[in-house]
Amino acid sequence: MKLLAPLAVLVLSLLIFFGYLAASYSMLPERIATHFDLQGRPNGWMGREGFIAFTAGMGIFLLVVIVGITGATRWLPATFVNIPHRDYWLAPERRAATCALLFRFGLWLGSLSLLFLTGVQWLVVQANLPESHQRLDPAHLAGIDGPFLLGTILWIILLKRSFAKP
Repeated sequence: MKLLAPLAVLVLSLLIFFGYLAASYSMLPERIATHFDLQGRPNGWMGREGFIAFTAGMGIFLLVVIVGITGATRWLPATFVNIPHRDYWLAPERRAATCALLFRFGLWLGSLSLLFLTGVQWLVVQANLPESHQRLDPAHLAGIDGPFLLGTILWIILLKRSFAKP
């Protein structure tokens, strides 16, 4: 039951991510500004198909790595699992519950990462609209990076609290 909420959020994040990728395809020009300097001026470009494929691949890769590693903790040797008070939390009588908790944390981080990538995709689309003159608005960038950074900090705090000294 504890797995239902993070799993539902992950599925919703996947739908939003791939839905926006599909919807934004037709909004993008054939040649897309994909990298920008500190002033928001483009200094790197990709073709539309390559960019969409790269972004989709990045989302899948991040999800496989984050959720895969946290899910694999139940089979990994304890020395490969870096949590506070590892010996206590990975003792045989607590290992299953600890690994389940790590997996739930992985699902939450996977969702956060997918939503961040969706925001990055939105930034690229906005920067490539004709009226933007291929410039990335720093305020938009802060609006995507800020919540991701705060979410990541909250995730770290909750993770550390979950594995506090027994």
